[in-house]
Amino acid sequence: MIKHRKFFTHIKWALLLTIGVAVGCGSKADHLNKEGLHLYNKRKYDEAIVAFKKALDTDQKHYDAHFNLGAAYYAKNMADESISEMKKAIEVNPDEPKAYYNIAFAYIIKEKVDDAIAAYKKAIALYAAKKDKKEAEGYLYLAVAYSLIERHEESFNTCKKALEINPELADGHYFLGVCYYKKNLYDDAIAALKKAAELNPKEVKPHSILLTIYEKLGKTDEVIEERKIIRQLEMEMRER
Repeated sequence: MIKHRKFFTHIKWALLLTIGVAVGCGSKADHLNKEGLHLYNKRKYDEAIVAFKKALDTDQKHYDAHFNLGAAYYAKNMADESISEMKKAIEVNPDEPKAYYNIAFAYIIKEKVDDAIAAYKKAIALYAAKKDKKEAEGYLYLAVAYSLIERHEESFNTCKKALEINPELADGHYFLGVCYYKKNLYDDAIAALKKAAELNPKEVKPHSILLTIYEKLGKTDEVIEERKIIRQLEMEMRER
């Protein structure tokens, strides 16, 4: 069985390591927030938390410091603290989508999937208003959230919506392949997973599911080829 919580684990670093934001005009709070971001991107989360808190001591209404502090807590698996800071960011600026987008990940950790779904929907609406491509990613994560509570048809349709908005979303094709696989629609699953591998040729996970499908179908040549690809990719990952 495909564990969709692992899908969230896989993608969360891509999200959280890109939290850098434009720094303001050089206020003390802006300077401390920038210092925190520098530490965060080095994965020095405890030191980053100290810097973000200092920024907030200077300016309690600093949206980015609340947001970034919430992201740092999330990186340390401190979901309750992350939720608290993301809520404070939302209070400061309820029209900025990224805090809704990130609070949903913390809700998933807390197994509050309904709250996560509501947050994703809010983020999607705000990103759509901005014509921001993160709208597509929001639909993808919403699809995964639906799958966690076994709303599979909604999950499938929401994933397809993500790909309508951004056909180049590699993780979208991967998850669509997973959905087809669970429906036993193997030809469709293979096509989606091959597209995911084409868009992200360094990623192992589409090939892992392709291997499983080919084994089920008894396609020996394809099994051998997928195993070869997986070994090569894993070797390259170790050498990085």
